[in-house]
Amino acid sequence: PGTRRRRSPRSGPGRAVAPLAAAPPARAGDEPLLRGIFEIGKRSCDVVLSARRLRWSPILPESPTGGTGQEEIIEMKDVFSVKLKRRRFAGQQKGGTLLGITIFKCLNKEENKLTDCAIHLNNLSEDHCQSWFRHLKEILNVTEYEGHALSVLKECELQAFDGVVCVGGDGSVSEVAHGLLLRAQIDAGKDTEYVSKPVRAPVPLGVIPAGENERYCYIVSHLVLVPLACFTVLATKGRS
Repeated sequence: PGTRRRRSPRSGPGRAVAPLAAAPPARAGDEPLLRGIFEIGKRSCDVVLSARRLRWSPILPESPTGGTGQEEIIEMKDVFSVKLKRRRFAGQQKGGTLLGITIFKCLNKEENKLTDCAIHLNNLSEDHCQSWFRHLKEILNVTEYEGHALSVLKECELQAFDGVVCVGGDGSVSEVAHGLLLRAQIDAGKDTEYVSKPVRAPVPLGVIPAGENERYCYIVSHLVLVPLACFTVLATKGRS
């Protein structure tokens, strides 16, 4: 009797007040770059793109038992190509009705074997898809000008990659090979002005000829689709 229990001035009767904790900082590269709505697998999804990953979740379940609505994620390091998806008439080479964006991703089928997977982000808005397509290309480092590949490879950490695939003519191949070797010399602490015995690049280089006079390479390989050719190079990267 005569003893009064002390309560927090902001808490109600019998209610404990949890201490406030600061939210953990976002990892570098996880900050959202774009957010939008696409149809994926016949379901409307909320899609978020960051430099590291693409994630999506259904906006509303189609039925109480139509699925868990769990978020799905793909790592951008596993994506090797992206294109605008269009419907074209027979014989039509350009233009066509925009259907959305297709992202091509590598999957581990079994030990030492890869397979590819296409993810379709369907949206009929030209402006919406062009904005997403532009950001995806920037993440994938599609070269846009002379010297772009050299500047990208000079700055990147090659140990984070299993290989480099170059799609282009002899000028592009020369630029990429130069960038790989230059980066290897920088990592080895060598003088890049004159290297009598250069060290070997730590990752393999795959070449998909796409110049104007590459007919012979087509006859040999029969590969005309860039995503398929990229997958073939990745799947055989262990061969000398």
